Amino acid sequence: MATDTQSQARSTDRSLSDRLDAWLAEDMSPKRALGVYAVLGVYMSFLLLPVAYMVMATFTSPDFLYSPRLVPALSELTLQNYVAILSTGLFQQYFINSTIVATATTAITLVVGTLAAYSMSRFEYPGRSGLLFTFLGTQMLPRVLILIPFFLVMFSLNLIDSLLGIVIAHSVLGIPLGTWLLKGYFDDIPESLDEAAKMDGCSHLDILGRIIVPMSLPGITVAGFYTFILSWNDFLFVSILSQTAATRTLPFGLQLFQSQNTVAWELLLTAATVTMIPVVVLFAVFQHWIVEGLASGGMKGT
Repeated sequence: MATDTQSQARSTDRSLSDRLDAWLAEDMSPKRALGVYAVLGVYMSFLLLPVAYMVMATFTSPDFLYSPRLVPALSELTLQNYVAILSTGLFQQYFINSTIVATATTAITLVVGTLAAYSMSRFEYPGRSGLLFTFLGTQMLPRVLILIPFFLVMFSLNLIDSLLGIVIAHSVLGIPLGTWLLKGYFDDIPESLDEAAKMDGCSHLDILGRIIVPMSLPGITVAGFYTFILSWNDFLFVSILSQTAATRTLPFGLQLFQSQNTVAWELLLTAATVTMIPVVVLFAVFQHWIVEGLASGGMKGT
């Protein structure tokens, strides 16, 4: 009986080890895997602990924030900060503005970037390579260098203090890198599929819509996610293009909770958490495609 029990225990141990090896999907011993994940755990804790503390602080009162304690008692937890933030009319307006601007910027960037990337991937014309490197070079310039010229252009077009002006500004920032990313994906699709589609009578737009785009959805998701974050988090361009509360977005709106002499930290942290939630939800929804897109080499460009 004892022998059967020991045999069953060894069988269970082998099963757990096999399952761990299968989970690791590579030739790595459990001891080495434990060391690797311990290092990764420390690294991720270093990154995530400030965020976790920020989220925890949103459920506490100002008295806790100014106390030396790191963890509040359960009796101190409250939703009052969220009630105060979500009932603030200006914050609601800023949230709506951010949603409109980021969504419109993402849509424009994907449409223009997809057409531009398809052109660069499938057609030969003078200056094509130079144009691609120019797109990439624009990402290396500090944005503050183009701030004043961009303001003057928008002023001459009468687009100051308008959501359309902010959408155009963000699209100008997002389209170059979006195009560069998408071209890398389009290049990986065999051109023999294009030729087969042409023999069936498909036009270039048919090929783009029926073959290229469906096969590049992970790359399009990565480009769209990057553009949405770029627009959602932008403060610099909004600070010069927006003149009134009607066109301000969430990053700029965080100033609502600080004055010349005081800062309402509990409300500021709560507003920052609410600002972060849409991006986290978006990543959770499209996580599979984003990870697949990044892993499949969409950053290689050219």
